[in-house]
Amino acid sequence: MMDGMEGARGRRNWLERIVEKIPGFSGYLERETRRDVDKLQREYIAERLDRGRHELQWKIRDWSKGGRLDNLDLASSLEKLLDRIANRIRHADYGTAGFFDAVKIGEAELEALYHFDLQLMETVDELCGDIGRLPSAEAGRELGDLLEAAESADRLFDERKRCVEDITDKGVR
Repeated sequence: MMDGMEGARGRRNWLERIVEKIPGFSGYLERETRRDVDKLQREYIAERLDRGRHELQWKIRDWSKGGRLDNLDLASSLEKLLDRIANRIRHADYGTAGFFDAVKIGEAELEALYHFDLQLMETVDELCGDIGRLPSAEAGRELGDLLEAAESADRLFDERKRCVEDITDKGVR
């Protein structure tokens, strides 16, 4: 995640580089950079989930056309859960609202958040990769495993949200 921050810092224009020398303004720029990186990261994860969901929808169509209807309810549950998780991540308010404004975030807190972010990205990538490898025939056991993995990703996002709330609560005191 530090690569994202470094990349964002490197893309600052000349005016931003000048004003970051003004006392107090560099903290503002740092918060804005973190906010931008957070938004990009959440959008990446949500789009990845959307792609996995669309791939699953194609498989559901193929299964339906082929008369393999046994696991469509399970596949539909997975598809709805992927959509819900993507929307929760996409519309989370902590990266665009006051999360980075009111709170002095220490390195330990950032490290914990970045750990959640990386873990969530890896979980989503693995989940969507597994969707792509679903067989064209019977997939009941695999769909059950994927549903469990999606529920795990949803819980991981809940844990990250609690971590953010804990940091916010500590910073407001």
